[in-house]
Amino acid sequence: MTVKLTKSGWSVCVAAVSALAGLVFYLITSVTGFLSGTAMSPLPIVCTVAAILLALVLVCAAKTLSPLATDFFVVAAALLLIAAFALFAMGRVTLVADVYFIPVNYPQAEASALNLSIAGMALYLVAIAAMIITAFSEKITKD
Repeated sequence: MTVKLTKSGWSVCVAAVSALAGLVFYLITSVTGFLSGTAMSPLPIVCTVAAILLALVLVCAAKTLSPLATDFFVVAAALLLIAAFALFAMGRVTLVADVYFIPVNYPQAEASALNLSIAGMALYLVAIAAMIITAFSEKITKD
């Protein structure tokens, strides 16, 4: 069984891969380095995994899903990615404040955690943009 994807289908794949990479950055910055001693929120992980699973369903079962279900899955995945991005960003506000607004004697590990977090958030933005592109496209697979 081979699935022939349209540009919209490839956009879903880009969203899933970008979201997975963003999740890796979230996990790395949360459990290592400067933030290793702080509590990590599981909500961005749950939202990202759910969005990736929805993207997989969209790609694998696009021919059997009704147009309404396809639209629902695309919107749900986009909303989950937006929620994960927002939670990720809000968890890093203290890093931004310490490094950019109070730039006196912060450890280098804090700047490294912030830079990696910015890269992870950029990957989430790519995933969100890819899902928005998919939402305005017609089909995910070719007939």
